[in-house]
Amino acid sequence: MFKSLLLLTLMTSIQSFGSTEKISSQVMSIELSEKKVMNLYLNKLNTFSKTYCKGGVEEEFWKKYKNFRGNGNFIPLLPDGKLDKSTVNRFIPELEQKKKWIDSQREIVKKRKNFKSEYKKLLELQKEFHSLLLFKKEYFTSSKPQERSLIRNKSKYKLIAFRNDLKKYLESLSFLQSYKFPVDHFDLRVSYDKYKSSEDVVGKRKSNEVYFFRKIVQDGAQDLNHKRSDRFLRATIDSIYLGLNENTDFISEDFRFDLKAALDAIKWHLKGKPKKQFIRLGEWSERVDRAITFYKMLRDGKVEEEGHSFSTDNLLQNRAKGRYILKDYVLSKEADSYKFWMNQSTLMQAIYVIDTILFNEVGGLDGRDALERRDVTQVVINRLTDPEYNSIDPDESIFDYLKLSEKEIAKNPWLNVMFKEGEFSFTYFFIPGNLRIYCPDMTRTGKFLRRENVSIALSLLQKPNVDFRALRYFSRASMLGRVNMAKIWSNFTPVSERPGLKVKRSHYIKGLYKKGKYTFLYDFTDAQGNLFQVLKFKKNIYVTDKQGEHFYKYRNRHYFRYFEHPL
Repeated sequence: MFKSLLLLTLMTSIQSFGSTEKISSQVMSIELSEKKVMNLYLNKLNTFSKTYCKGGVEEEFWKKYKNFRGNGNFIPLLPDGKLDKSTVNRFIPELEQKKKWIDSQREIVKKRKNFKSEYKKLLELQKEFHSLLLFKKEYFTSSKPQERSLIRNKSKYKLIAFRNDLKKYLESLSFLQSYKFPVDHFDLRVSYDKYKSSEDVVGKRKSNEVYFFRKIVQDGAQDLNHKRSDRFLRATIDSIYLGLNENTDFISEDFRFDLKAALDAIKWHLKGKPKKQFIRLGEWSERVDRAITFYKMLRDGKVEEEGHSFSTDNLLQNRAKGRYILKDYVLSKEADSYKFWMNQSTLMQAIYVIDTILFNEVGGLDGRDALERRDVTQVVINRLTDPEYNSIDPDESIFDYLKLSEKEIAKNPWLNVMFKEGEFSFTYFFIPGNLRIYCPDMTRTGKFLRRENVSIALSLLQKPNVDFRALRYFSRASMLGRVNMAKIWSNFTPVSERPGLKVKRSHYIKGLYKKGKYTFLYDFTDAQGNLFQVLKFKKNIYVTDKQGEHFYKYRNRHYFRYFEHPL
């Protein structure tokens, strides 16, 4: 009865799930109170969890995941499942060169008593960096064209000098560089995306080559306990270095954000003793040496792992079996989840999908304001009426596991949006986040976050943000090498930046603003043409209008950036 009532009250805004029309003022009419809906969902979720996440399920997943991962070494295969021996042969010498390079860096730090000279130069660079930001502030606050032109020229030439100083500095920090520095991570991403779906021998081999090379160069040192990897720092240094060739009059916001993060991380490494770097590089060298031994054995046809010997064929069979077992396990669990929720009301389906996506994609990153979770929820709602996102095709991995007809699947657009292959990475069988699809987080923190997520879902289902048309988003801050997906998603346009919620008590901030006690980071214009300044007051960042009258919280554009189809 409850399901029938909700199906009858679905608004005509979702006229056809094959339509790409904008969602209207309401997605569905909900006649129940938020408390009632909350209790209904939590009870359903509890039943779901007890049914599909019984004791031992998580342990079983991790056991299968460990078998799938093996020793962590990538094994390139051809379309017929056989070893791509030519790719292995090609990259063994590269791995040997990599080990030699790491060992040479160990020799460099071994001779050092400290990193005082590098640390001193870093402080000088940070000072120069701050002075360049002052030019942006002066330029923005000046209203005289001649004065602005003079400021621009000063900034331009100071920035050229700074780039040269930074270039030399990054070149001097060889022990914190990537192997094959500087690595173009964007180019590697584009190249891999081009070939990753190839099924023919030539395309598959090219995919293997690109991925193998990425595994070699996108690597780093770590502590002996396998923590504090500097892989991300090395990749960021690569991208900063390559970006030094870009000519701008002022420091761009992306450059500022990346450089600040990199310099802070470099400073942490320089504060430590060279012996610490020597040990970390030693762990890295040993790790690469183990990889060389593994690939040579793989090439020669006999592999020894943990005291056991395997022929290469047997190893490939075991790896293939481990992959199949994990994939089969996860897809079966996901199919069970799909079938459980397809038999619930449309409202329950919608809340489950939104809650699960928000939990995995955002978590509690956006705090109590929950602005990113609201926007991601709206992205999900926008996808609901787009056939590119609201269907599951026969060639998708989960299709055969569902054991449903295409017509039956088409009746569940909410579930299809979440399980659509290639859209939400946490649904992939090799991403541990898929656990939270069938094993919801029942910790105290998880339950608290879930209540917020349900509240957000109900709010936007009844009153969606019809002006927010985004269909995609990404986080620059979480991308290795700070890859900018905007350059890849050429058929999408970025949604204009927006300030956060208004600061309720802004007297103190306004006082600092009037005294000029702030760092000007950048300015942006929203979709309505309003100009805003992004300012840093001590350790906190705020947004204000052009006049500095109203102050807002800052939404970090590097964490979430949204994209829509052009009209």
